[in-house]
Amino acid sequence: MKRMEIGMLQWLKTRIGTEWVILAMVLSVLSGCATDGTVEPEPVVQEPPVTQGPTVAQLADGRKGFVITEVPQLDDAARRDFQSAVVMLNDGHYEQAVDLLEKVVEQSPGVTAPYINLAIAYRHLDNLEQAETHLKTALDLVPGHPAACNEYGMLYRKTGHFDEARAMYEKALDRFPEYYPVHRNLGILCDLYLDDLECALEHYEIYGRARPEDEKVQLWIADLRNRLKSR
Repeated sequence: MKRMEIGMLQWLKTRIGTEWVILAMVLSVLSGCATDGTVEPEPVVQEPPVTQGPTVAQLADGRKGFVITEVPQLDDAARRDFQSAVVMLNDGHYEQAVDLLEKVVEQSPGVTAPYINLAIAYRHLDNLEQAETHLKTALDLVPGHPAACNEYGMLYRKTGHFDEARAMYEKALDRFPEYYPVHRNLGILCDLYLDDLECALEHYEIYGRARPEDEKVQLWIADLRNRLKSR
């Protein structure tokens, strides 16, 4: 039974005064299958900014989620470059996207979105060293950033570093346990690559409770329970 990885949470963006508030509350399964059957993460669509560093806060009103806030101070041309780069990434024009994103990073070096998007582009261009460099920068800005860790995990898996991929997924979940795509992807990693069925079942079940309508995961859970019984 084929397992398909999913990418990032769909960010909900709200303008409050001069700040962009990136609110991660709900799960969104991304489309766009790659040739190996996985589902690629979409580019981060948060508008890049900033002169002051990002802030992270957990929701405290009974909802599960977190807020990443950044203050945009890009000029109009840089904003257009960023949005054009996102379109290029979605269309598979990775070299053109890199050219624009590198310009955005020069003007706004203090936010995560351009670095994560650069990592996605460089991974598709098989420039894994550059991809890793940009992910490290994003994680320096927001330690444990779930979108960066998710992409980093995919990078490690691509290169056969499965233990490192697991550590990266777990790093994201230590700080952002409500980021359910990572639970699903960690379950796939444990199931298909690490032969750790207990780990796989644990994370499939966490994801499955959050997304009971995902019938594929419910089937994977049943399959895993049967396999564990037969051991």
